[in-house]
Amino acid sequence: MRSPISHKLHPTAQKILAAAKRILTERGYQGLTLQAISAEAHVNKSGVWYYFGGKQQLVLALLDDVAIRESHHFGALPPAGATLAERVYLIVGSSEQVGERVRRYAAFYELLPEASRDAELHKHLMAYYERWYEWAAEVLSPPVAGSPPSPRHSAVLGQFASILLDGIFMQMVVASPDFDLGAALEQAREALTHLIAREAGDQQKPC
Repeated sequence: MRSPISHKLHPTAQKILAAAKRILTERGYQGLTLQAISAEAHVNKSGVWYYFGGKQQLVLALLDDVAIRESHHFGALPPAGATLAERVYLIVGSSEQVGERVRRYAAFYELLPEASRDAELHKHLMAYYERWYEWAAEVLSPPVAGSPPSPRHSAVLGQFASILLDGIFMQMVVASPDFDLGAALEQAREALTHLIAREAGDQQKPC
């Protein structure tokens, strides 16, 4: 029997989700058992089935919760007339913001290796990244006067921004003592600004 109420609206389901997130962050995917989740959430093991339909569905709900709801900045759009620097900053962020994002995304990075073994998780991760690419492209590709942005260039720019930031985030997860986060973010902002400015210049050139 399944709950007629969405897990997003039920407080017990949210307790289970929060417990699963803590376990995933602290013990890794191998520690994410139904017994561990029920003990951490102080609920019966059948609660996972009742509210989520099983561990697989709980993991997918966890992915959505971490990647979408907890990101805080994902999906936010700059105000009309925002400068290029403001658009780039929205995507890249400051050292403090990135540190907080990596902390919130700890469970997300624990799920990434499992995508190669779990087809359903892989599909959900691909859908998440596609949405991220589209959002980043929209933020970073302001219309040029008299010429709309190239759809292909916008798509590639969104993908590049994702690759760039994922690389920085992973360096923070590895926690190399020689990694300079401030310098890396500055280089990321410069790279994105250069690519956007170059595209705008190309669009304004007479044919």
